[in-house]
Amino acid sequence: MISRLLLRDVSVIRRRQYWGLVFVLPAVVFFAIFFLYPLIIGFGLSLTDFTLLRPPVWVGLDNYIDLMSDRLFLKSINVTLGFVFGSTVPTWILSLLAALLFYQKFPGREGLKLLFFSPLLPSVAVVSVIWVVLLHPSGILTSIIGPLVGKYSITWLHDLTLSPIVIVVARIWSVIPFYMLIWLAGLTAIPQELRDAALVDGANRRQSFLRVELPLLRPTAVFVMAVSTIAAFQTFTLQFIIAPNQGGPVDVNTTMGVVIWKYGFQFYRMGDAAAVSAVLFVFIMVVTGIQLKLGSSDRFSLQ
Repeated sequence: MISRLLLRDVSVIRRRQYWGLVFVLPAVVFFAIFFLYPLIIGFGLSLTDFTLLRPPVWVGLDNYIDLMSDRLFLKSINVTLGFVFGSTVPTWILSLLAALLFYQKFPGREGLKLLFFSPLLPSVAVVSVIWVVLLHPSGILTSIIGPLVGKYSITWLHDLTLSPIVIVVARIWSVIPFYMLIWLAGLTAIPQELRDAALVDGANRRQSFLRVELPLLRPTAVFVMAVSTIAAFQTFTLQFIIAPNQGGPVDVNTTMGVVIWKYGFQFYRMGDAAAVSAVLFVFIMVVTGIQLKLGSSDRFSLQ
């Protein structure tokens, strides 16, 4: 009798595992076709001399060796790292502050939240065009800021110092609402009883946030940091549309994503473009791995 029950339980478990694999299979196939296969093909092309005008020729690691002395590629690394740092850290802080604001109850909160969320509604290309209009030398921003600094024409996009800054600002403005929602979800998941207990023990609002809420937001923080960093490394559209000459002036906005486009579709050096893509992939994996490792502690958890 016991053996029959055991066999029946095993049969049920196997049947569930089978159907579980059936339901997961479409996602696995989708991932293999649209992510894994292009990744393998891209790495293979990085080992060839491929110009779109003739079949690929195997060159081994020559493309990677040539990149080590390529001025545009080396400069793009500095530009990319500067953009990643300049756009992610302020985004983490400002989106958290926005989440703390909208977590409070006040009149008109939902309407203001909808208005705050509006930069996410248009595509990145549309956002970029809007910023091109705003950053015209005689445009709206110049009309507002110009009198304060004694200038009536500001070349926002052609200035070697201002151009990277305004693109970082455009990036932060466009992504803060998304990460604000993630922080808001993390704040909502924290039981109110913990906050009330801290207040009963004599903690004020600031102490309750620093000692109770912020530690419990660690998983949310890791997610925000990882996703925003990956997206910042992959940036392309803002620099392509807003910056003069797709990454200018003088390549101060030429990120690795822009270099991939230039090598592949402007210079027809597909092998070099694939090599830059592989290096960018390694950068993303290393930085994301470090972030996940630093945030993998279970010290602060509700489990």
